[in-house]
Amino acid sequence: MTPAAGSDDPLRHLAPLERDCLLRYCALLRERLGDSLLRLVLFGSAARGDMWDAGSPMHSDIDLLVVTAEPLPAETAEQLANETYPLYLECGRQIGPQFRSAGELSQPRDERAAAFAENLARDGVDLAV
Repeated sequence: MTPAAGSDDPLRHLAPLERDCLLRYCALLRERLGDSLLRLVLFGSAARGDMWDAGSPMHSDIDLLVVTAEPLPAETAEQLANETYPLYLECGRQIGPQFRSAGELSQPRDERAAAFAENLARDGVDLAV
């Protein structure tokens, strides 16, 4: 994915190094998950454009929803989440992946999951898979 510059760029709120780290992580997810990867969705403050500045005492993370055809085994999700740590050391911002299957998103099991789906529909920005 190479978003074009300008207002349509879903990563316009990220600094160049943050953007590079996120794009590399998305490429890693595509490589490791293959056809089971259905969607990548930027959400939260990174999608809305109201992240804390990198130099502030509070640090916003980069929230990323990873939607797969079937639920991932816990070990796989943990391994993929661990891949974000070297990127944090490089760009100074934590990428926070959340792994959900398409079924989990389409049929929220409780109020918390339903609220997450609502926030995602309102603020989420799809990234190219």
